Amino acid sequence: MSEKNAASERKSALSRDSAGLWLCLHFNALPLEVFSRGFKEPDHPTVVTETARVAWLNVAAAEHGIRIGSSMDTAFTLAESVASFERDTARELSTLSQLAGWAYQFTPNVSTSPPHSLLLDVSGCLKLFGGLGNLTRKMLDGLSSMKYSVVFGAANTPMAALLLAKSGLAPKDFLKAPVAQLEVDPRVVDSLAQLGMRNLGDVLKLPGGGLSRRFGVYFSDYLARLTGARPDTRKYVNPEPRFFSELVFQSDVTNVGSVVFPMRRLLGELTEYMHGRQLSTRHLTWTLDHRSHPAKSLNVFTASPENDAQLFFSLTQLQLDKITDVRELDSVSLKVAEFESLVTSTGDLFEGTRFRGPDGKVSQAGGHRQEEHLLNLLRARLGPRTCFGLSEANDHRPEKAWKTVRPDIKDYWDPEEPHALLRPSMLLAEPQMLDMRNGLPWHRGPLEIVRGPERIDFGWWDAGLDRDLHRDYYIARKENGARLWIYQTNSEWYLHGLFA
Repeated sequence: MSEKNAASERKSALSRDSAGLWLCLHFNALPLEVFSRGFKEPDHPTVVTETARVAWLNVAAAEHGIRIGSSMDTAFTLAESVASFERDTARELSTLSQLAGWAYQFTPNVSTSPPHSLLLDVSGCLKLFGGLGNLTRKMLDGLSSMKYSVVFGAANTPMAALLLAKSGLAPKDFLKAPVAQLEVDPRVVDSLAQLGMRNLGDVLKLPGGGLSRRFGVYFSDYLARLTGARPDTRKYVNPEPRFFSELVFQSDVTNVGSVVFPMRRLLGELTEYMHGRQLSTRHLTWTLDHRSHPAKSLNVFTASPENDAQLFFSLTQLQLDKITDVRELDSVSLKVAEFESLVTSTGDLFEGTRFRGPDGKVSQAGGHRQEEHLLNLLRARLGPRTCFGLSEANDHRPEKAWKTVRPDIKDYWDPEEPHALLRPSMLLAEPQMLDMRNGLPWHRGPLEIVRGPERIDFGWWDAGLDRDLHRDYYIARKENGARLWIYQTNSEWYLHGLFA
């Protein structure tokens, strides 16, 4: 094949390859929006600087005459109230990662293309969303609600989709993409410009062998992946759900109550994320921060996995009411590290139904949810360590045969396992000596031994003991049927527990 035909072959490869469809989401204003999306006044003049020069600016700043490359002295002269931020690449990458997790609700094949783009293989989900147009509209609605601007690009290869999005071109204008937007070394771009090549079409007219010799094998490989002549294997993001979102304030906030609306916004983003991926959570972490003060963290726990924004907000407000040591804030963030799959409870036939009893009082079915709501409020107001359940523990010593457990966690020893020994539901704080009648124990009446003995040894390692101790435990029954847990040591009998 001649080199002329090879060039033609490269130009036609993209349109001929219909094996897949890639969608690029290019966040061209991300360095700006990681700061400005939380502003009360989105039209406030705002710039992001890099090496002390304006590198990104919004429309309001441009209307004041500020330009890319302007010094900050010039910017303040043109717009005295301009908000300026130093570029934060770590914040950008964190946001891009979070947006990748958000995009996972549409397709599991999500790849990041730092610093500002996502690449999605959407060939398998177009039918589900009713076509590419409906899919991009749904994405645009979600991103707009989070105050992110985006440019879409769709093509049969990931590199082509990225090039179209960065250039703002339709697929039919693919060959018109400027060489400055190619994902290659800037020195290669300069060399191409010196040769008079302004767009991709000019580049693809050149023989492939000459391009490889002049610009190196990496440039030739890029063109091959761009046009589909060579496969472009992508590494997809980790599907493990993680959520983090942050809002930076336009100016410092001195009243904690002023963060209520931003918190509602972040909770809206969280619940949209969870609904899209069919998730729930039982633990949220808020961070109230200021550049000059230590950050303040608030933890919100729920009794069971939830994805209700209003419930999260109510519990968050209870935490906010307890804050007295925050003087000023410049940002608020929300983080969730652990999620659970959403389990939809169908309830019973009368779930939510109100009933009037014989006494005239009205009750409602579905008390399980009311109990959880009460537990949520108690944990939010008193702290997570103040509410707990009691459970049996697998320990032969009576005082150690129980433990506290989180009320939302099933973490206990099953006493119904084979050979399990019966234990009373209540232990006395101190064993109580029993009277003796005719050589038998007596407790407000005669006691009948129905089970035992069970020898329990207490070693020197138990607190308060300076010698080994042996007790023989019995289950005794009173005349009224009540069962007691008693033990004998030497010739004395003691009451130690009561069975329910």
